[in-house]
Amino acid sequence: MKKGFTIFLLILVVIVVSLIVWRVKIYINQKEIKESIHGVVIAEKLAFYKSPKETNVKQIKMLKKSYNVYILDEFEKDGVSWYKVKINGKTNGYVYQDGVDYYKEVNGKKLLVADVSQFDLEKDFETKEDFEVFVVENNLSGVYIRAGGRGYGKEGNFYEDQKYQEYVDACEYLGVPYGFYFLDEALNTKEIKEEVKVIKEFIEKAGKGENYKLPLALDIEDHDGKGRADDKWLDRAPIVQKLLDSLEKEKIDTIVYTNANTAHLYLTDLNTKFWIAYYPKIKEVPNYWYFDTDQEGATNTVLNKKTTGWQFTENGIKDEILSEVDLSLFKSSFFEK
Repeated sequence: MKKGFTIFLLILVVIVVSLIVWRVKIYINQKEIKESIHGVVIAEKLAFYKSPKETNVKQIKMLKKSYNVYILDEFEKDGVSWYKVKINGKTNGYVYQDGVDYYKEVNGKKLLVADVSQFDLEKDFETKEDFEVFVVENNLSGVYIRAGGRGYGKEGNFYEDQKYQEYVDACEYLGVPYGFYFLDEALNTKEIKEEVKVIKEFIEKAGKGENYKLPLALDIEDHDGKGRADDKWLDRAPIVQKLLDSLEKEKIDTIVYTNANTAHLYLTDLNTKFWIAYYPKIKEVPNYWYFDTDQEGATNTVLNKKTTGWQFTENGIKDEILSEVDLSLFKSSFFEK
């Protein structure tokens, strides 16, 4: 009887110790991931080694471009620059540094920002990891993600972007500041209240991440005569201002995105910051600002003072940024709030 009880105790001790060791390993693993730099493979193929050596070393596997890796350490050995990384959240190994990149804050007066929607994941990026590569390779400082909007047909039904969460996950992984944009088509006080409700509920659901830092952008556009508000521009500014004021009461910071000419003709007096769209013919990211262009609204000094962002292309840049996405320059002060 005693012998059986002793064996039982030994088995119980082994089980308890094993559980403790298992929990400690999980804790250490999670701590390493939390304290790591979140990188992404930018080489077409990148060898993942068991040891930081170039010869007589086991190659664990070959990593493909856009693979996510957690960078635990960086160092140089025998003239070669290495990263110690973790993959799949559990396996440690070593890769060449020049095959991996990660988000880095960019210093400058004008910072590059992309805005994206579900259509970009269908057209320009096969996966959210491909989008991560795009972010780090092009030194983006922020991302605007389409939340959804009100349909611009007569019914004015609301819709939500079907891929927003994938972009949120990518930005959270890389540590890139992001915000949402919402297409407004409200025509009256009742519809303003509806939009505030929809926007508030969306932000409560989607805006919980550590890197959700950019104000909501209200997208106020003309839809080539198809929009339910396209014939109401002379009356649009007061409605938009009521929407802005209502969102402010809900403690939702906002800016207004719109076409430069529309802002110039109808929206200049809004109490808001502007993100304006004007597309000159370019072959590289502009080293000038919107108000240095010859667009008519560029002489609007009031609009000038209120403008914090300039969307300069909706198709990428043929000679520099091949993905056909919307790109903007934002004043660095925009990110300091």
